[in-house]
Amino acid sequence: MKILLCGAHGFVGRHLSHTLEQAGHTLIHGVHQFSKDTAEQRRELLIDYSKDTSIEIWEKRFAALGNIDIVINAVGILMQTRQVPFAAIHQNAPIVLFQAASDAGVRGILQISALGPDDNELNLASATPNQLSDYLQTKRAADQFLSQLHCPHLILRPSLIVGIDGASSQLFRSLASLPVIALLGGGEQQLQPVHIEDLCLCVRTWTAQIATDTAAPHQIIRAVGPQALTYREMLQHYRDAMNLSSAMFIHVPMSVMRISAHLARYLPQKVFAPETLQMLEQGNVANSLAFTQFLGRVPRGVDDWFTDQQAQALAAVAISSWTQLLFRLVLAFLWISTGIISLWIYPREDSLHLLAQVGISGLAATVVLYLAISFDVLLGIATLSRPSRKLWLCQTALILTYSFIIGVCLPTFLAHPFALILKNLPILAILFFLTASETASDKITHSTIKKKI
Repeated sequence: MKILLCGAHGFVGRHLSHTLEQAGHTLIHGVHQFSKDTAEQRRELLIDYSKDTSIEIWEKRFAALGNIDIVINAVGILMQTRQVPFAAIHQNAPIVLFQAASDAGVRGILQISALGPDDNELNLASATPNQLSDYLQTKRAADQFLSQLHCPHLILRPSLIVGIDGASSQLFRSLASLPVIALLGGGEQQLQPVHIEDLCLCVRTWTAQIATDTAAPHQIIRAVGPQALTYREMLQHYRDAMNLSSAMFIHVPMSVMRISAHLARYLPQKVFAPETLQMLEQGNVANSLAFTQFLGRVPRGVDDWFTDQQAQALAAVAISSWTQLLFRLVLAFLWISTGIISLWIYPREDSLHLLAQVGISGLAATVVLYLAISFDVLLGIATLSRPSRKLWLCQTALILTYSFIIGVCLPTFLAHPFALILKNLPILAILFFLTASETASDKITHSTIKKKI
C-alpha cells in the first residue's frame, strides 16, 4: 500500500518507516526539512504543521500524490513556542489533514496521540478537559475530530515510549546514570512505558488489517506496557539496564521541580517542560488488555527493554551526556571567575609585577592584563554557549602556553606548595575528554541504534 507518514524524521516516525518498509509498503515521508541524501528526497513531502492549517493546502497535496491508501500522523512536540504552538501542531493541522485525507478516499487514518489521566479507568468518571495539560487538550481535539469521520481510523495513545534513540529515554538514562538521583517529590508517580517495537508492531498489524479490509472502523487503543511502575522504579530499571551500581536517591519538592521546568524551557532540550511535568504528576497508566490482544502477545516488560550487549554502550552515552555538561560548567566557572578575580579582587599591582617578571612592563603590561582578563571571560561565555572542538583546542593551547611561560619565567611556581601549575593537568584532562567525546558519543549512539534497528 501507499502510505503518507507525516513526522517521518521523528523518533516514532523513523521506526514506523523502517517497520512499514520491511512489510513491503511504499512510503512518502512528510518532513519539516528535506534529508541531505538526494535519493531520500525523492520520496519526501515538505510539510510545516505550524503553517499548513488550511484544508486547501492538503487537498492539493493529495491530488498531486495520487492514490494514498493510509495516512499516519506522527507529528508532535513536547514544548511549544509562539511560532510553534500546540494548537497548530496537534490540533489545527491534523484536523485539516484528516478531513482532506477522508475526502480523498484513503482507506485508513492513524493518529499517534498520547496517553493521559482520562485514559485511566479509575479517572474516567471524574476526568474533565480542564484537568488535561495544553499538550493533551490539543491532542484530544484532533482525536475527537477524527473519531467523527466515516473513514476507518485508529487512534493510538501511547504512554512514555522506550527506545534507544528516543529523546525521553535518553534523558531518563542520563538521569539514571547519575551517582545521586533527584526524584520528583517522592518519586511515586505512576508510569506504564511502552517499547517502540511494540508500537511499531501494533501499526504494522493495523495496516495489514486495512489491506484486507478486516480493520475495525473506529478504534482507540491505549498502548502501554504490561505493568505500571513508579518513576523511581523506572529510573532504577534504566540503571540496571546499564549495569551500574546502586545510586543515592534524594527527594526534591514538586514546587522546586515546577520552577525548574519553567526555567528548563530556555535550555537546549525538548523534553523537560511544565506540560511534561504536569502529565507525570497526573500519572500515565491504563489497562493493557486491549493492547495485548491487538498485538497477539504480551508487550515488552522492563526486563526486555534493552539487551545485555547494549549495556556498556548505553552507560557510556548516558554518563557522557551529563559529564560533558558538568565539565563545561566547571570550565566556564574557572575562566569567568579568573577574569573577575583578576579585575576586581587580586591586587592590580601584583598582577603587573608578575608580568614584569615575564618581560612585559609599563603600558604594554596594562594592555596585556586587560586583554587577558577579557579573553578569559569570553572563553567562559563561549564554553557555555558555543561549545566546539575548536574551542577546546584553543583552551588547551592557551593553558599549555601559560604553563610554558610560567615554567620558564617564573620557575618558583613549579615548586609552589599549592601546586598551582600542576593543577593545570586535570584541566587539560577535561579538555582532552571534551575534544574526544564530541565525535565518540555520536559514534556510539549511531552504531547502537543501527544495530538495534
